[in-house]
Amino acid sequence: MLILVVAILACEADLALGACAIGLGLHNRPKLLTFLVTGGVAIGFAIAVFLIWTLWFVAPGCLGDASLGCVGDHVASGFTYLGLGALVQWTWMLGVAVAARRMTKNRKLAHVSG
Repeated sequence: MLILVVAILACEADLALGACAIGLGLHNRPKLLTFLVTGGVAIGFAIAVFLIWTLWFVAPGCLGDASLGCVGDHVASGFTYLGLGALVQWTWMLGVAVAARRMTKNRKLAHVSG
């Protein structure tokens, strides 16, 4: 159970950093591009999580069942959460990216020197 919590937190941290990078990287571009890029990343992440869930949790439970009904029943229930999860993830990433854009524009950060 602990490894599942750590994995979820790592994914969320990764997406937060990705959203910051999108917001900072596209701060001089139209807002529509930020909107589209964060949406694409959120959809891709939701599909990846859905496939991992199917392979790790659904498929092992259906071993020995020759019909595809077992997998189909579980996958159909997962489709309900796929769109909702992608929408929530997209909203959150868009908020982080827009906040990063706003911070960049307010401070007029040209570059980071080391």
